[in-house]
Order: sequence, then C-alpha cells, then structure tokens
Amino acid sequence: MEMDFRKAVLPVMCLLMMVACKKTGGNGGANGGNGTGGTGTVNQDTVGTLKSAANSGFPFGLAIEYGLFKQNQAYAAVVKREASVVTFGYQMKHGAIVKDDGSFDFSSADELLALCNNAGLEVYGHTLVWHQNQNGNYLRSLTVGNTQQVAIAIDSAMSRFIRASMMRYAGKVKAWDVVNEPMMDGNSGLRTNTGTTTGDAFYWSQYLGRGYALKAFQYAKAADPNALLFINEYNLEYNPAKLDSLISYVNELKAQGAKIDGIGTQMHISINTPLSGIDNAFKKLAATGLKVRVSELDVRVNPNDVTGFVAGKTALEAQASMYKYVLNAYIQNVPQPQRYGFMVWGIADSDSWIITSQKKTDAPLLFDNSYGKKPAFYSLLSGFKGK
Repeated sequence: MEMDFRKAVLPVMCLLMMVACKKTGGNGGANGGNGTGGTGTVNQDTVGTLKSAANSGFPFGLAIEYGLFKQNQAYAAVVKREASVVTFGYQMKHGAIVKDDGSFDFSSADELLALCNNAGLEVYGHTLVWHQNQNGNYLRSLTVGNTQQVAIAIDSAMSRFIRASMMRYAGKVKAWDVVNEPMMDGNSGLRTNTGTTTGDAFYWSQYLGRGYALKAFQYAKAADPNALLFINEYNLEYNPAKLDSLISYVNELKAQGAKIDGIGTQMHISINTPLSGIDNAFKKLAATGLKVRVSELDVRVNPNDVTGFVAGKTALEAQASMYKYVLNAYIQNVPQPQRYGFMVWGIADSDSWIITSQKKTDAPLLFDNSYGKKPAFYSLLSGFKGK
C-alpha cells in the first residue's frame, strides 16, 4: 500500500462514470448530496455472505489489523463472517519483524496467524520486499563500506528475511507478495532513491541494481517451492505507462528465470476513477497468462478532499456501483483459471488507512463506523451472485 496515494479526478471521465453507474445502481456524484441519481437497486440482494457468494469462483478477502482483530469483537465477527482469506496490514512486513540489531521477532505474526487459522481463515503473505516499512534504521546501518561490501550486506539481509519468513510459514501461507511496488509513479522507471533516504523508506535497487527483484524471487522459490509468488503494484488502472512498465519488468524477470505466478493490482481508487482504465488494466494483466489478483481494493467517495464532507446517498450509491464495476470487469476480462482472489483493504471506514494514516475525510470501505453494511456491500454481494 503506497502512502503517497494519488487521485484520478478527470472531468470527462467523471461524466462517463455517472453514465455507467446508472446501469448498476448509482449516479456517480462526488459531493455526498442526495441529488436525483441512483436507481435504488444497490440493495437488491441482502441474503448471504461475501465469502459464500464468491465460493464457487475465487476467494473473497479482507485486510486486517492485529489489535482490532484481537480485541474488537465486532471487527473480528465481520471478518470471520465475510472473508475466507485475510491479508495482514502490517505484521508480516520487514519493519514489524526485523529489529534494529537485525534479529527477528515473529511473535505478533505468529499470534495473528494462529487466531486466523483457528477461525478458519487462510492467510495471504504480505509483503517480503518493499520500499516502505522496511526498518530503515537496520538496513541503513548496512550501507557503510565500499559498493561491493554494501551490496553483499544488503543482499544477505534480503535473503535472510525472505527465507526466515517463508520457511517459518511454509504450508500455512500458500501465496506471497514477494516484491511490492517496484515501479516509480508517473513514469516507466524502476523505483529508486535520488537523495538521502529517511524514515522507513529503503530502496533496494539503489544497492542491488535492477536485478534485486530477481534475487527476491529466487530466494522465495528456494525457501518454499510450493508457494505461489506474486508481484504487487498500485495505480495500474490509472497510469498506462506504469502498467506497461510493470508487465515489461515481469517479462524481463521471467526471462531470467524468476518464478512469478501472479500479479496483484492494488486498486486504491475513487468513484471518479476512469472505467476504461480499469478494463484496460485487467485485459493487459490477463494477457500475461499469469494469475491476477485484486489485492487492496478501496473506493474513496471524497477524492477532492472537500472540507466537511459527509457521505450521502448519491456518493454511497456511486461507490457501490464502482465496487460492482471492478468485480464485473475482473470477471469479464480475466479468464477463470487466472483469477486468484478479490481483496478489500480494510473493514470499517473508521479503520481505513486513508483515515488513520492519511488523515483524510472519507468513507472508502464496505462497512460504516459501526460495522453496518453499506450499499457497497450489497452491490458487491449481488455482483458475486451474478446479478
């Protein structure tokens, strides 16, 4: 999940969005007012759970947070009722496990995994090599010395973490995001750092070069040959150059022998996201022949950051329409054998990273602050049932 979340707000595409939403129960409004739109059909199906509706096709999942799942009964009840697979928002990342001295602490990940397994939830591994939340203090301590010494130290740190994580959870975690967000935003280059890195950011390619991802997939395959290995990226529906660049990089890595089983498209989108971009992304990802996974979906209703925004009927129906459109586009454009899952990034609006980390005023998820089902929930449920 990229902290520099970008918004796609294009007036012409907004108009297209409004037209398209009328077909599935919303009118695409962005101001939260009641307006005149909405067909009133988003609540047409209220029977069943998302995981049961999706059971015959591909798994439905939710991203969860350690403290909330452990301590909040209402939160945990929604996850157990609606999801068949979960992704940990933080507990399996480098920064959560690797200490400043380079030692490992898997206690929180172990506990959360056990809680999920006891609840009958499958866990998707997220994430092994990422440029954020990577315990920058420890990794930067390895950057002292000549270029070759530094590269050896960084390579060793990457290998140790991947092997330790995947071997520890072999047989329990069947699929992983091995490389997360490798491409730069706004152009077609590989993400790297051009200045002094601070905080938790750490750019692997700066020290290991373009082949850092190849090494990551090689280490992952060696650690657990049976696991499915994914590369995960955001803004693919918004930035065609980034989409093409990612696919080109995947092909390059595979030509060099990397075991890459699938691509995750995050889809942190809004009610104004161009529909054509969504279809284009799924078509091009499917054309790779790899598995395709919607990995971190949420839909903002206040993409313009309007002060004092309150999500009204129009905005919520537009959001419901967008959730359903993404699901339908996924089904229509990705062949059944390549569909690996549909993951929404969070539970209640108040728990969303857009609220807690970005400090935005929004309501991007399927459940309201009291864990009540929103129109988006019913629209997605209806979509899974093919209605």
